[in-house]
Amino acid sequence: MAVRLACALRSPYVDAPRHGQSFTQEVPLSSDAPMDERRGSLEVRSSGESLAGSELIGLFGRLHDLEALERAALALTVHPLGGGFERAWLFVWDACSGLLEGRGVGCGPAPAPPLGEWIERAVTQGLMLEPAAGALRLRPRHLGGVVAQAWSPGASGASAEPEAGLPWTGAAHVGAVALRRSGLPWALVVGTWSEAPGRERRAALDATAALCGQAARALDHASEGKRRGQQAAALAQVARAAGSTLNLTEVLQEVVRLAALATGARGSALWLSAASGLRLEATHGSAGRRERTAQSLLALAQAVVEQGTARVVERATEELLLGPEAAADLDSVLVCPLRAYGRVLGALGCYARVSSHRSDPRGFPAGEVEFTAALADLAALAVDQAARFAKLRQGEQERRELAARLQREERLAWLGDLAVRMVQDARNPLASIGAFTRRVQRTLPEDDPNREYLEIVLRESQRLERLLEEQLAYPPAEGSLRFESLNAVVQEALAGVADALVRRRVRLVKKLSPDLPPLLLDRERIRRVVANMLQSALETVGAGGRVRLETRGLGSYVLLELAHDAPRAPGDLLEQVFVPFASQRPGGPAVGLAVARQIVREHGGEIRVRSDGEWGTVFALSLPVQENRDRRRGGADRRRSHGDRRAAPP
Repeated sequence: MAVRLACALRSPYVDAPRHGQSFTQEVPLSSDAPMDERRGSLEVRSSGESLAGSELIGLFGRLHDLEALERAALALTVHPLGGGFERAWLFVWDACSGLLEGRGVGCGPAPAPPLGEWIERAVTQGLMLEPAAGALRLRPRHLGGVVAQAWSPGASGASAEPEAGLPWTGAAHVGAVALRRSGLPWALVVGTWSEAPGRERRAALDATAALCGQAARALDHASEGKRRGQQAAALAQVARAAGSTLNLTEVLQEVVRLAALATGARGSALWLSAASGLRLEATHGSAGRRERTAQSLLALAQAVVEQGTARVVERATEELLLGPEAAADLDSVLVCPLRAYGRVLGALGCYARVSSHRSDPRGFPAGEVEFTAALADLAALAVDQAARFAKLRQGEQERRELAARLQREERLAWLGDLAVRMVQDARNPLASIGAFTRRVQRTLPEDDPNREYLEIVLRESQRLERLLEEQLAYPPAEGSLRFESLNAVVQEALAGVADALVRRRVRLVKKLSPDLPPLLLDRERIRRVVANMLQSALETVGAGGRVRLETRGLGSYVLLELAHDAPRAPGDLLEQVFVPFASQRPGGPAVGLAVARQIVREHGGEIRVRSDGEWGTVFALSLPVQENRDRRRGGADRRRSHGDRRAAPP
């Protein structure tokens, strides 16, 4: 049987020959020939049967993965129009184990069907494959003869010398062909002949290697294009998510999902830098293992953040920063830093990459590292943008609060000015009322019943005069300031309301710190402030309620807190208690809380009010210790060194 192999080649990088010309020559095709840079037709003729090379190339070009390509190569080597092996064994390189693993055994068909039909049946149905080769494993360094020549860089060959200890031992003639992708072998076909092979058989084996190399490279290019497209789409999706209304947690969760999907990893994790170290922020992968795996990678991620460079671990068992359990579960790890504007904000890691074929090298190739680094940079920008937006939102909130506070302060200032004018306008009529009341009272006899009414008018007018005088009180004279104990002042104020506490059955919780330093105070005015606060609380709290009075040191301040548990009415504004003449009921204390605030500020302190859990209202009075001592200086010197002390509350 005569077999003739002819190949017509045409370069895709130059114009087509004029008048449709092509060249045909009878040459052996090397498995290393750059067939991916050529296209043409392969024609095989034998005993009147022929198959156009273009049809064969098209058939190989339609194969969807390397496993189908392996079966097609095995079928081509055992067909009479191809290699003509009577029996052939297929071995595939396993990058993890470093062995050639047997994947199937092919036998020459009898009678021989058309070559195209035979290859299609082998690819789709595997009709000529036998599972006996599944347990056969070879080490490349143990190969010899023609098989070793085929596996090593070079061309295929044939030999009449059998190799001992192998399935083809005892065969008359042995041939082998290595299937290569990107210059590296990934599969090996070994076959036997009963008769010496001619030049045509050798050329057919070389043509098989060239066809498989061309198809494998096309598959790699298609896979690379698909992966690059997925990665570009992933980067675009993360960029859109970073600028969308999603919160940061959702964006980071999308980042780890796309990182695992686009790199083919089984899982991924993302950590962010915190004050206490790295904090696990998002994970993707198996629900039962992803959290545990992410925690086992924490030390490696910390090292990446400190060094600022990506780390690729091809063999987890050789990485000292991984524990034995994590190294046993993972075969490869990639961790990239999250870098934005020169700062490392965290780390993004992918682990256990799934290869498309067992011959693929383990670990993450350079393209996957570049993509993961770009994705990590986008995640870092999203984190930085979220932090800046949070600060901007906080600043905007503070601005609104300051604007509202300024508006309230302006209103209170206006009310204060109005109150001062009202006081000044009311003093003269009150003085006239008092004077004329005394004059009329002196003209009435002692037994006149109207004298009692005039006494009431005179007493109430005097009370109003005292109230107005206290509202217009000036700062205390320097001579009235003495070193006093705040606890002693508080005890005096409590003594004045002791009867009211007992009568209303109000429970007093008193905590006075014994370690308070003496303060330079106007004792009487501070006592009246505390008494006013106590009276305000007693007017508000119901029978059986609670009042808490506590003093303590707070750094350079002494703090006095007075709280009660009376519920507040809905819509009641705490700030209104400092409005001039504000009082809880008619006939309340003579010194309003507005005057109390003024007195405290004159002592270099501040008084504030808030609501705190079970305590409906809490008054906090603070006096600075250091500034209080400096009151022994002259007034001008004290003013220059401290300025407005009201701007320095605790």
